[in-house]
Formats: sequence, structure tokens, C-alpha cells
Amino acid sequence: MFKTETHLHVSEVSRCSHLTAAEMMEYYHKAGFSTVFVTDHLNPAYYEDHGETPEERADWFMSGFENAKKAGYALGINVIFATEMHLRGTHNHYLLYNVPRDFLLIAPTLFDKTPADLYAKAKEYGITVVQAHPFRDGNCTPTPECADALEVINPNPRHENFDDKAIEIAKKHSLPMTSGSDAHRPEDIGNGGVITEKEIKTTNDYLDALFGGKLTLMGGKEQ
Repeated sequence: MFKTETHLHVSEVSRCSHLTAAEMMEYYHKAGFSTVFVTDHLNPAYYEDHGETPEERADWFMSGFENAKKAGYALGINVIFATEMHLRGTHNHYLLYNVPRDFLLIAPTLFDKTPADLYAKAKEYGITVVQAHPFRDGNCTPTPECADALEVINPNPRHENFDDKAIEIAKKHSLPMTSGSDAHRPEDIGNGGVITEKEIKTTNDYLDALFGGKLTLMGGKEQ
């Protein structure tokens, strides 16, 4: 059995994270994870402060993942790129998987758009959209019509995520369910994630398991 983290942030890009990419990989290696997705925050507050051109901003944004990939390779961890996108007019967050670099170049044009706009654009780029913590702190609003799956377990200890409600709405709309630690600090490491019989080495491996019902959710619930 193999453990995969679907949701974490490193301090090179996500200012809210307390751990560098190298530190994060050390923690996940000790926790016995074979694979991690680096899902740094793609939002205006961080993204628009770096670089003068779309290419420079994309380079900066990829730097956390690149550092994690290098550190993970040395430890035998599969490190895969993804992101967590926030739109200015909502509290909602969306985990995006299979994100091509070209999407980062146009991402700022979406910051003031709606979840429906983001979902439509994501489909143009072949991106899978997972709404993260859809009930967090009573501020987020679930948008099952704008997501391919829902993160129904998010054990981040600094928020109330109402996981039971997330599971209920995922079942109501027949959406696949996943789990992620939303790791920012040492105490967050490995509290969530998924377990699979097959090692996840690529994004498509994860998506096949997610949509094929071939994963177990960590954090107290099973799919």
C-alpha cells in the first residue's frame, strides 16, 4: 500500500507555509509517503507580487515545486505539480491537477472571474478541478457544478472544515471524494491524503484512482 499527499504548501511560494520545500519533503519521507502533490496557492495576493512578465511569474510560481522535486528525488519521493487557486470575489479554493505551464501564463485573467468561469477555462486546458474544503469555517460555498471531485477530508487543525457536510454533498451529486492534509506546518504532516494499492507516480495515476474508486481516504473516513 502507498500513501500520497494531495494537498500541501511550501514557503518558497505560499507565504502562509512555515516549511521550505526541502523541509516538507523530509517530513513526508519520515511519515512514509511515496508521493506528494505540491499545491501552492495561486492567488492574487502572492502571484501578482512577483515578476514583471507572465513568464517571470510562472518561473517564480514553479520554484517551490522544483525545489521539492529535487529534494524528493534524493529521498525517493514522487513529487508532482498541482496548485490551489483562489478567486478574488469568493472564499472558495480549487485544487487543480494536470496543470500545464501555459495555464499559469493566463491565470491572472481569471482572478476576478467566477467559479464557473474557472471551471470552463480549466476544461479547455485539460485540468481536473477538485474543490478544496468546500465548507471551511462557514465561509466557503460548495460549487459541485464547478468541480470534478470534492476534498471531503481536510484535517487542517486551524480551521473548521465540516467534513461530514462535504461528504454529504459529494454523495448527493455523485462526485468522487478525496482527502488532503493541507499541510503548512510540521503538525499538519500526513493527517490526510490517500492510500492506494498501486504507487502513484503521475497525475493520471492519481486521477485514475480517484475516478475509479481505487483509493482509501486518510483522516478517519473511507471512500
